[in-house]
Amino acid sequence: MMRRRARRGAALIGTLIACRLGTESGPPAAAQEFATECAAAREAGSPILACDGFDEERVLERWVVGSNGGRWPASDFVRCGEGLGFGDRCAAWSNHLVFDGEWGYWGYDAWMRFAPRDAFHLRWYQYVSDPYAWGTLEDKSVLLHDPVGSDEPVTITAYVGTSRNHLPVEPNSGPGMPFVANYQDLDWPETGGQYTRVNRFQNQGRNIRLEPGRWYLFEWYVRLNTPGLSDGETKLWIDDASRPIAGQTLRMHHADMRWRRASDAGRQFGFLRLTTYHQRCDIGEDRCPPNGPEVLTQYHRWDGIVVSGGPVGPMPAPGPVKRTRSPLER
Repeated sequence: MMRRRARRGAALIGTLIACRLGTESGPPAAAQEFATECAAAREAGSPILACDGFDEERVLERWVVGSNGGRWPASDFVRCGEGLGFGDRCAAWSNHLVFDGEWGYWGYDAWMRFAPRDAFHLRWYQYVSDPYAWGTLEDKSVLLHDPVGSDEPVTITAYVGTSRNHLPVEPNSGPGMPFVANYQDLDWPETGGQYTRVNRFQNQGRNIRLEPGRWYLFEWYVRLNTPGLSDGETKLWIDDASRPIAGQTLRMHHADMRWRRASDAGRQFGFLRLTTYHQRCDIGEDRCPPNGPEVLTQYHRWDGIVVSGGPVGPMPAPGPVKRTRSPLER
C-alpha cells in the first residue's frame, strides 16, 4: 500500500506539471534582474543562479503561474501590503487551498527556471498562516525538477515539505516537522529495495517544529550523486526568522542521497517550483468533500529566494525603506 501511495503521489506531481506545461508556452528564462533583497547575495561573491524578492514590477515575467482549476488569477500570485513580505511589503503566496478531486488541496502552482549545477544552495523565507492545520500526511512546499523544455517529461523530483507525519514509526516526523523528499529513491532494483530513503527527516538532534503565524529562514544544500549511486548530499538549515539570526541551525544532513537513477545521467535540477500541496484528507476520518470544505482558508508565503553556487545566509537586517510603494501595488 505504501509503495502504491508513493507512486500515485509522484504521478499526481507529474499530472500537475503536465497541466501547467500543456497550458503555457514554456517557462521564462532565469531571472537576470534581481530584486532589492538579492543585492547582498550577489555582493557575497557566490554565483547567483536565480533570485527573487517579489517586489519588482516585472516579477511575473520570471514565473509561470497557474492555479487549481484556474481558481485564482495569476496576477495575484504576488501580494503587496503592509507586513506581507519579510522585512518589506511584497511576497508570493500559495493563496487559499482548493480541493483537487483526489486527496489533497493546493492553490497556486508557480515555477521558474535557474541555471543547473551539480551542487547549489537554495535560500528562502517562508511564512505559515495563522491558523494553519497541517495535512494528515504532509504539506509539500518548495520543489525542484528537471524538465528540459515545455515538451519534455519531468524526470527527477525533490522537495522540502513543511510537515510529514510518520509517527510513531519515525520519531523525527510529525505535524509541522520539515523534511526532504527524493522521489528517485523508490524501490527500484538498483537500490536493493530501499524504499524508506524517499523521505529524509531531521537528524541533528536539534529538531524544529514550525508554528503558524511565523516567518522562517530555510537554506537547502543539494549536491547531486553519481547516477545510480547513493553518494549525493543534502543539508537543511531552518531558523525562526521572527528574531535576529546570529547563526543558522543545521537540522538535517544526509550524505547518501540518490537524486538520480542510473537512467538519469546528465540530468540536473534547474526548475524551482512554489506550491503548497496539503494532503491527505482521506486518511483517518475522511475530511475530503463533501465531508469537508472545498477550499481551505490557509496559506504559505515566500520571500527572499536565492539560488546560488555557494552559501547564502540570512538577509541583512532591514534598513530604512527608500520607497513608499512597490510598483506591484495597485
